Amino acid sequence: MDLKEIFRRILRRDRRQSTDVYLRRSQNYYKRNSIYLDNIYNKISTDVAMLRFKHVKVTRHENAVDEMQWFEQSDLAQVLTVSPNDHDTPIVFWSDVVRTMIKEGVAVVVPRYEKGVLTEIHLANKAYDWGTHSVKLRIDDFDIELDINNVWIFKNPKQNLSVQLNQITNIIDANLMTISNKLDEQNSWLKGFLKLGTKAADKELQDRVKKRVESMMETAQNGGIGYLEQGEEFQELQNVYSSASSDDLEFLKSQLYNGFGINEKLFTCDYTEEQYRAYFSSVLKLYQRVIDEEINRKYFSKTARTQGHKLVVYFDMTDITSLKDLSEFTFKAKYSGLMNSNELREMYLGLPGYVGGEVFESNKNAVQVGAEKGGDT
Repeated sequence: MDLKEIFRRILRRDRRQSTDVYLRRSQNYYKRNSIYLDNIYNKISTDVAMLRFKHVKVTRHENAVDEMQWFEQSDLAQVLTVSPNDHDTPIVFWSDVVRTMIKEGVAVVVPRYEKGVLTEIHLANKAYDWGTHSVKLRIDDFDIELDINNVWIFKNPKQNLSVQLNQITNIIDANLMTISNKLDEQNSWLKGFLKLGTKAADKELQDRVKKRVESMMETAQNGGIGYLEQGEEFQELQNVYSSASSDDLEFLKSQLYNGFGINEKLFTCDYTEEQYRAYFSSVLKLYQRVIDEEINRKYFSKTARTQGHKLVVYFDMTDITSLKDLSEFTFKAKYSGLMNSNELREMYLGLPGYVGGEVFESNKNAVQVGAEKGGDT
């Protein structure tokens, strides 16, 4: 909170009435912006923004391999993967969309068409006054009302999450603010005993000790360096700054992270494979599905979907897993007969199939790794 701005408003008569408004806005800012929530929002939104998009057309054949045609230069592909609008790159735009969806519960994206061609997409600043078939939006200080079928509505499947978590973060931030205030208030104070080499305790000694302490405080004020004279000894008393037990704060933090389905170790890169897999499945894949389903149902007409047009939304698995793990998984999935090569390429790599890749293969002569020699094969 800028104290200079507050006093400037108070001293100027024409702006005195706005002082209370300024103070309330500043207080609301700190309530809305928690360091814990900011870290979580940034983590999830940037991770989800690593999504890849491909506009494809899949043609099914009964007696031949299915054909996948990739429309890299289509209007949809260009807007999603090259330039959403004049201001944002794709990763910045989609991180803003996901952050809004998590914080506000819903994010509305307005597509702009010129002669039936998608040219750009914009994230609405605010969505309010939902009607049966319309919604009022605020975009760059302009209020407009649009049909819900003409906008992309990304709704957070985790209902009432923000309300519940704000209660937790308010408690955590209140404790942190209390500690900070105590440190600020006591920054110029030093608690302790000053021992002098004398046993007399008269008025003259008391005055001399008082002046000596004042001299020490003036020298050591706000983190300065003080000194002791010969024969003096200073024993500092420890300050207790906490306003809640560490166990209580750890419990609140764990509830905060669990509410988002993440582990605190994800922020320190000290997580296990199981912890990241749980985060990927319950958080990243969830918001991937939200984006995938909404764009596919709003952008493509029923005729286009019947013709095989669809948007493939996927994570590049090489960004998440090692090449060794990915190769091992695809090899085992292929030769176990669960999936064929084309399905693996399309689902996990976003690549088209190839002739012969539609055949299901299995290796009946495979030997389990580590099996004893001479066993059945």
